[in-house]
Amino acid sequence: MIRASVDIGSNSVLLLVAEVDKISGRIIKEILNLSSVTSLGKDLDKTKKFHPESMAATKIALTLYKAELDKINFEIGNVLVTATEASRIAINAKDFFLEIFKELGFKIILVSALGEAYYTALGVGSTLEGNEQVVIMDMGGASTELIKIKLDPFEILSTISLPVGSVRAADWLLENNFESNMATILDRDFSPYMTKSLIGVAGTMTSLASMFFGHHQF
Repeated sequence: MIRASVDIGSNSVLLLVAEVDKISGRIIKEILNLSSVTSLGKDLDKTKKFHPESMAATKIALTLYKAELDKINFEIGNVLVTATEASRIAINAKDFFLEIFKELGFKIILVSALGEAYYTALGVGSTLEGNEQVVIMDMGGASTELIKIKLDPFEILSTISLPVGSVRAADWLLENNFESNMATILDRDFSPYMTKSLIGVAGTMTSLASMFFGHHQF
């Protein structure tokens, strides 16, 4: 069966269309895998609203994705579209998403921090074998989730969502309050997430890994 999803994050908008096994839910073949940087979380802590330029960039990305989905005759109403931290904060998110629905047909679902952690963990867990416990770090544009899971049977043991990501951190550096904000965020007990091996996911971690290994294009 063919499934399609769009992830509207605080830094990027992602489209994945894939053939999925009906029983296991594992991806058999990727059909479309597209990414657009829209910085939807820009200036969010200061204004509590989506930036006009970021909304315009997001709409352009979704318009492109709709055109690609139309090419393969995938019904827009069947696309799973989710939004995360920036959309949980922005006071104009509801109106913006209604506008997108009316113009493009994408119905956007706002995912809670717990839901975001669950689906991230489920995706990572489906690619691993064994029954040990692992810790995942999902660093996005406006939030970072730490998730401790057991693989078999799958279970989330604990999770925490931190209000920091690549877009927020960039804004804080410009405003000269990065260190004070980070000191507040890190003033908590992280002992449940101590691990010798950390699994990093999402675009920021991928970019950092690429730079670490000396890749010039990523």
